[in-house]
Formats: sequence, C-alpha cells, structure tokens
Amino acid sequence: MRTGPGPREGSVRLRDGRTLAYAEWGDPDGRPVLGCHGSPSSRLEHHVEDPDAYRRWGVRLVVPDRPGFGRSDPQPGRRVLDWPDDAAQLLDHLDVDRCAVLSLSGGAAYALACAHALGDRVHTVGVLGGAPPPDVPWPWPGWVPRRLRGVAHRPSPAAGLLQPVFAPLAVRPALIPRYLQLRLAPADRRVIGRPAVRRVPARTFSEGLRNGAAPLAGDRALLFRPWGFPLARVRQPVHLWHGTQDWVVPVPLGRALAAMLPRCSAHWFPGEGHFLVFDHAERVYAALRG
Repeated sequence: MRTGPGPREGSVRLRDGRTLAYAEWGDPDGRPVLGCHGSPSSRLEHHVEDPDAYRRWGVRLVVPDRPGFGRSDPQPGRRVLDWPDDAAQLLDHLDVDRCAVLSLSGGAAYALACAHALGDRVHTVGVLGGAPPPDVPWPWPGWVPRRLRGVAHRPSPAAGLLQPVFAPLAVRPALIPRYLQLRLAPADRRVIGRPAVRRVPARTFSEGLRNGAAPLAGDRALLFRPWGFPLARVRQPVHLWHGTQDWVVPVPLGRALAAMLPRCSAHWFPGEGHFLVFDHAERVYAALRG
C-alpha cells in the first residue's frame, strides 16, 4: 500500500484473478465505512473538502474501484449482485469484520446489494441521492435516450446503446465539474463552485474514466435493469439523504426508494441538491458510525 499525501492506496487480487484497486481515507483504526462510488467515479471519491476531517471523526473510509473503473480490472458479464463478493474479499484483505456502507448517486444499488448479501457484516447503510431499481414505476431521467427506455431490462444491447452517449465524457473528464455547474440546480452550482469541492469530482471522474466510456456505459446499463434482489429484504437501518432541488436524481425517485426499504430514515433537505453531502458530511458520517 502506498502512503503519503492524499489517500492510502492499494489493491487486492481476487479469487478469479482480477485486480481490485481501492483507496482509504481517515483513521486506519477508525470505524470502517465502505464507500460505493457514483457513476462515473472512482476510488478517489470522498465527501469532504478537507480529508483530515475523517481522522478527526474517527472514520476509516474505504472506497474500491468497481470493475473497469480506475485501476480495477473489468468483469465481463457482471451483475449488481456480483459486487458484494468483491467487497467481502476486500474487507477480508483489510481485516474488517463489520462496516457501514455509504453510496453516492449511482452507487446506491451496490450499497444495498452489499446489505442484502452480506447480512450482519453490514450494520448500517447510507444513501446519498439514490434512485430505486427500474422494475418499479419511476420517471426516467431526461438524458436517457427514448430507444433505450424500451430495452433497458434486456442485458445485451443496453451498454452498447449507452456507450456513445457517454463517450464525450471520457475525452476530457476533468471538465465534467464545469459542465455540472452549467446543468445542475443553483444549490449544486454553489457547492461545485467552491474550489476545494470542484477538485474532488474533477479528480475522481478523471480517474474513473481512465479506461474510456465502456465501463461507465456498462455500469449505467446495470442500474437500468432489475438489480436481482428485493429491497424489502434489506433489514439493516438505512439512512437516506436527498435534496429537494436535486436535478440529477429528482426527489420523487428518492421518495420511492425510501418507501421500498423497511427500516429507512429519510432526511429531506429543502432547497439543496445532489451534492449536499459536502455541507452535511459530519452529520452523515455520525449516523454511519452508530
């Protein structure tokens, strides 16, 4: 593992021979939190302007690259429910017996899959701006092409249809924060406008897209198909945080997700957007420490 400025980084060789890369933030002896990054994103994702805050809060945030993102090897034909096994092997490697799981945006499916599959090994789940699975009625985001909406539940064509949609992002991913400032709600534009915040997505998106648009297309395609497990069987406490002015994942999607989880504490933030965590991180991590 490399140490020094920024996160501590390492990798683990999985049973099937793939490499899974990860980064750790905060106190090595702190309360473990497994981060399920957004889409696109990478192991470099964190939710504070000053990473030293994790150490002050006694948190050990561990964020792995999902297959194909960053420095993790791809996993052809993967499913959402394949992720908990990768996560469990990483936790074994790090000698972590129990942890909380936290997701941002597109990571929600993977965080909830870990809760479902790993049982008591996950004690609490946090969801920041997450949406429900598509096999329940919910409005599609406007950026999803109409032709894709009709075939999203079929595994073969979805990633291929999405790849050209995301290809421009892979050319200059460092410009994504500037693009977000033009397209997001005013609350998010104010947050992303802070230089220390803007550097976080600039770095994590660039790293996540180092292998081009295909991993992102595949990841998004999985989110637009049934996830493979009923949310009613997620028995851990789930904290959901959602801004009412989130234009990325509109609040009706958050409300639908909250209604499907048996032990969900939903926290609605009037007038705030998708990146509200940068103003409320201490509260979020306090809930996950238990």
